[in-house]
Amino acid sequence: VETNIMTGDPVTPFLTTAFHLGLLKGFEDRAYEALRKNADGVPPTAFPGVGREANTEYLAHGFAPYVKGRPYAKVGDSDYHFGASATLEYALSDAMLAQMARALGHHGDAARFAARSRNYRNLFDPTTGFFRARDASGAFTGSADPARGTGFHEGTAWQYQWLVPQDLPGMIGLIGGKAAAERRLDTFFAYDRLLADPELTARQVWVHGDPYDYYNADKYNPQNEPDLIAPYTYLATGQPWKTTDVVHAALTLFTDTPTGMTGNDDLGTMSAWNVLTSIGVFPVQPGYDTWGLSTPVFDRVDLALDRRYWPTGALTVTAPGTSAADRYIQSVRTDRGTHERTYLTTRALRSLRTLAFTVGPRPSGWGTAPDAAPPALK
Repeated sequence: VETNIMTGDPVTPFLTTAFHLGLLKGFEDRAYEALRKNADGVPPTAFPGVGREANTEYLAHGFAPYVKGRPYAKVGDSDYHFGASATLEYALSDAMLAQMARALGHHGDAARFAARSRNYRNLFDPTTGFFRARDASGAFTGSADPARGTGFHEGTAWQYQWLVPQDLPGMIGLIGGKAAAERRLDTFFAYDRLLADPELTARQVWVHGDPYDYYNADKYNPQNEPDLIAPYTYLATGQPWKTTDVVHAALTLFTDTPTGMTGNDDLGTMSAWNVLTSIGVFPVQPGYDTWGLSTPVFDRVDLALDRRYWPTGALTVTAPGTSAADRYIQSVRTDRGTHERTYLTTRALRSLRTLAFTVGPRPSGWGTAPDAAPPALK
């Protein structure tokens, strides 16, 4: 059953990701039926797996309302207490479930869940340009300051605004287009300061004070899960070199000392981000099979992989000369030749034996074409 430790709907990204990786063979239909039941209803009060606690309102109105002080049904949190972030997570889970439904031939379900995945738009307040919580009547509630807003779990509207990987083009359109998104991303990551001193920016601008003080902030928080894919938003704005700048600065927070793990590792989440980002690939669309690319920090990585899921049995990733000075991707090649896009699918990645990055001291035109970014999920 769902462990009910956090808000939202974490069981859906877990199982839909496992499905796309081929880890549910023989159990696909049973898993899908359970996930559909979870997405379309609310478990009985006595049931140990609370699931989508605010689903009744979400299905009726397209958002989970913020209800202050409502008793917790889950072990430590209530979806109502964090209605804004719960809505974003429900919508993202709907996008994931739509992909699984389509793959299993449930096309009616796929269309229905895909439509629900756009419910993130119901939180957008055009007067502030940010997501905001809504109360039970549908009115925006809490401070209009996105760094002080209410209804977001372990974060603020600044941090949660990028948690729409199922439809980044749509989200970018809401805030005014690519140029506006680029400016907001640069502010969010303190990009000018980052270029001047990456490590200092990571430690004194992004991370400050108590590592578990998640609120009242307008900057990137590399210590917590809602922001793990945020640096890859630059892939959608046609500035992939900025993804590399941000993730390489965040990697400086990981050291080989007793305090060398940033944030709460949460069952290996932060350390997995560290390892995958260091290799140069990271899953940027939860519950789907899209891997964003950034510059590896190693000249060469040789991976021995399980042949049950990886037919080649191995993958070698190279980036000769990669360093703090030479960190920008100039080109990418695979076994099939030049690769111009900023992502690979799981199927494509599993078919490779080599993934080769050429790096240099300045940003290039690699990955900047209109069709280079990960597409929105349908």
